[in-house]
Order: sequence, then C-alpha cells, then structure tokens
Amino acid sequence: MDEKKLSIRNLSVSFLQGNSKVTAVDDVSFDMNNGKILGMIGESGCGKSTLGLSIMNLLPEKTSSIDKGEIFFNGKDLSKLKENELQKIRGNNISMIFQEPMTSLNPLFKIGRQIGEPLKIHKNIKGQELKDKVIELLKDVHIPNPEKIYNAYPHNLSGGMRQRVMIAMALSCEPEIIIADEPTTALDVTIQSQILYLLKQLNEKRNTSILFITHDLSVVAEICDEVVVLYGGKIVEKADVNDIFDNAKHPYTIGLLESQPHMGQVGKSLPSINGMVPKLDEMPKGCRFSTRCSKKFCSKCTDLEPPLFIINEKHMAACWLYEKEVDKSE
Repeated sequence: MDEKKLSIRNLSVSFLQGNSKVTAVDDVSFDMNNGKILGMIGESGCGKSTLGLSIMNLLPEKTSSIDKGEIFFNGKDLSKLKENELQKIRGNNISMIFQEPMTSLNPLFKIGRQIGEPLKIHKNIKGQELKDKVIELLKDVHIPNPEKIYNAYPHNLSGGMRQRVMIAMALSCEPEIIIADEPTTALDVTIQSQILYLLKQLNEKRNTSILFITHDLSVVAEICDEVVVLYGGKIVEKADVNDIFDNAKHPYTIGLLESQPHMGQVGKSLPSINGMVPKLDEMPKGCRFSTRCSKKFCSKCTDLEPPLFIINEKHMAACWLYEKEVDKSE
C-alpha cells in the first residue's frame, strides 16, 4: 500500500475581485504518495498554480485566502501553521520550482549565493563547506563548469541553465516533496527533455515526491505515475497515468487527449474543445464543463454538480454519465 506523503482535504481558496470574492480552488481533495510523481493538468485558469501556491502558503496575503480544508504533511496541517513554523518547512521539507526562473532568481545576487541560502538557513552550513555543497548540487543538475557558474549572475545564463539552477536550489536541502509549476513551459524541446530526465532521475535516486503542474499531456505521459485533472477549480478526474491515457472517462479529459497531435496525423486538423474556461465569477450551475461538453445528456448536467464517481479502486470521474455504471456495480 502506498504511503501518503501529502494529503489535501476539501481545500477551497478564494480571491478578492473588486468588491466580491471568487473561488479559484473549490473543495479539492487528493493524496501525494511517497516517491511518486503526481501530474496535475488542465487549461490555464483551472486553479493548478493556485493550488500549488496554497500548499506552500505563498498566496498573496491581501487578496487571497484559504477558506476551508486541510493540508496534511507529516501529521501537521500546513494551513493552520504560523509563518515562523512554515518558514522551517519551505525550502527544507517542501520546495517549489517556479515557471519562470528569471522572475524567481534575484538578478543582483550570484548563483552560488542564491543556491546556498536555504542551506545556510535550514542546515547551518557555512564557508568552504557551503561552497563545496553548492558546486556539488550544480554538478547534480548537469551544469557544465560549475565553479564558473557559481560566480555568475542569472542574466549570464540561458533559460535552460536558469531552470537547472532553480532545480538545484529546490534540491539543496533534500526535500521530501517538490512542487514543480510548469517548469518546462518556456524551454525548447531539447532542453525540456533534459529537464524532465533530470527530474525523473532525481525522483528515482532520492525517492522525492513531485507534484508536476502542467498543461502539456505529453510531459505527463513521460514522467508521471498518477494524474489529477482540474477544471474550473474542481477535480474532474483522477487515476493512474496509464488509465488516464488508455481509459479516460471525463469528457474534458477526453477532449484534452483528442486535441493532442499524434504520429502519422499529417494533414489532419486537430479537434479542439469548444469555448474557453469560464471566468471565476461566471461558473455555470451544475457541471462546470457543461457549457463546453459534447456529451451533455440530461438536465442534471446543467442543474446539479456531479460528485466524483468511483470507476475502480484508483480511478474517479466527476460526470453524470457514470452514475448508472456505479449504481449497477453496487
């Protein structure tokens, strides 16, 4: 049986929008298992990054709030901890790799200093020992000439090299969990492949659990063990990666898969999902995907929000299509 590394229960997160409050993550529950890579997919605006930031409690303090729910890590509810308690966990037990390293790295400080900062704070490593450890980390993420890069500034490096630096920083204190928020989006295909290989290698070598947030299904297929599909701030499907690609159930997941290019599909136009993700303050009643769904079949779809129906032991989908299937199996 898989050991749960992180458990999120009924998490809801809202933002202030003008004078009103809108829900960005709505009653979300899932587990991250030890040593596994969990992919979180969905279009932009579905709540993926918000969810990742809420785990680390890095949401904008004045404009957002965790309204309800629990985020359990090692028996502690992170959502209830004080800031000084969270600081002991961030970068130490749980680290984050952000989408755009150029906005995450400080342009005024050298690379060596920035990678070494978590080690100074959490491990009290200093002096030559600190420098040696940072250079070792640079080697671990396959950065050439690590001694030279140690003294470089972020603007001296390419996008791929900066992302490797972010990964080195995230790994510095050997965290139990890494949250990777679209870490390959801004990279070309070759560099993307290298970063994915690196993350997979580190996952296998150190048994690090990774939450991999992305909208790229090909990336999910390459490195993830389990998948959660988000739409409109809610989970609409979750399953093992093979089940998602071979036996997807929710119309949204099926639409995402069908819109991906495939080998031998030369000259054929790709199908797409009609419309766009609704704005947070314009979510439809009932199933949130109902306004874009090609399989909408009854008034329930537009009137009632579907729960997550159990397809099998590790597969769930929030679609009224599977209500009867569940009834038959009971």
